[in-house]
Amino acid sequence: MSSIQSYDNSQALILIVDDLPQNLQVLGSILRKSKYQIAVATNGQQAIDVLKNISPDLILLDVMMPGIDGHEVCRRLKEQDSTRDISIIFLTAKSETDDIVKGFELGAVDYITKPFNATELLARVKTHVELKKNRDVILNLIDELEGKNRILEKLAVTDSLTRIFNHSHIIDRLNNEICAAQRHGDPLTITMFDIDHFKSINDTYGHQVGDDVLVEVTNTIKEALREIDIIGRYGGEEFLVVMRKTDRHGCFIASERIRKNIEALTWDHDNLHVNISGGIGAIEHENDSAASMIKRADECLYLAKENGRNRIECGEK
Repeated sequence: MSSIQSYDNSQALILIVDDLPQNLQVLGSILRKSKYQIAVATNGQQAIDVLKNISPDLILLDVMMPGIDGHEVCRRLKEQDSTRDISIIFLTAKSETDDIVKGFELGAVDYITKPFNATELLARVKTHVELKKNRDVILNLIDELEGKNRILEKLAVTDSLTRIFNHSHIIDRLNNEICAAQRHGDPLTITMFDIDHFKSINDTYGHQVGDDVLVEVTNTIKEALREIDIIGRYGGEEFLVVMRKTDRHGCFIASERIRKNIEALTWDHDNLHVNISGGIGAIEHENDSAASMIKRADECLYLAKENGRNRIECGEK
C-alpha cells in the first residue's frame, strides 16, 4: 500500500509565470539546480493557454504583469476544475498587507517577495510540492478505499455463486417495491422458482455440476427478464423474481417462457435434464408485505410440484 513520503525533485514540474526575462532566468536557474522540471510563461494569457496542455505541481505566479495580472490569472484558474487544485505561490515586489491578503483570498498558498532569496524560495517550493504530492497519495488511497467499500457493499447484497441478490437483500427489495407499487397503484407480482429434483442432480453428478446448473439457470432467468425486473437467490435451488408493473397474467406468461427456456437447455452430461417449477404471488391487500406475497407464491409452487413439476401455477388467472 502507498504511504506518504518525500519525493525526488525531478518528479515535480513547476510553471513560472513572469513577464521579465531576468526573473525567469534567475528562478529557472535556482530550481533546475535543485532538479525541478521547469515550464515558463511570459504573461497571464500565455499561462492560461499553457495550462491546457500541462498539469504542474506548483505555479510561481508574478502579481504585476501587463494585460492579465497575477491576481486575475489566479481567480480564473481557481474557477476551472482542471486547474483549481494546483498550488499557486505569488511572486511580488510588494510587501503591503492588502496585496498579500488579496492573494490568499483568491486561493494562493504562499507568496515570495522580490528580490529572491534562493534558500527561502527553495524551502517554500519544497514544502508545497511535497504537500501536493502527499495530497495526491491521500486522494489515491481514498479512491482505493472507496473502490473496496463499493466491492464490500456489493458482496454484502450478492450471492457469491450466482452473482444475483442474496436472500436478505431480495426480501428488502421486494418490500420496497411493494411500497412503491401501492403508492402509485401499480400491479406487482413475484414468481418463486424451484429447480426440480435438484438433490438428485447433486447426488448423481456431484456438487460441482450442481453449482454449474445453478449458475446456468440463473443466467437463463436473467436473460428472459426486463431491466426493471429483479432477481435474487432465495435459498438453495430457489429463485425469487420480482416483476414490476406486471399483473398475474403477464407474470404467468413471462414465467412460462422462462420455464420453457430452461427445459430447452442442453448439458454436457449424459441424461442430465433440468426443469423448474414456479409459483406466482401478486399484491392483493393494502397491508401486503414480502412475507404475505411469498406465502402465496409458495402455495402455488407447492401446487406445481403436486401437479407433476416442470410447470407454473398462478392461482387465479
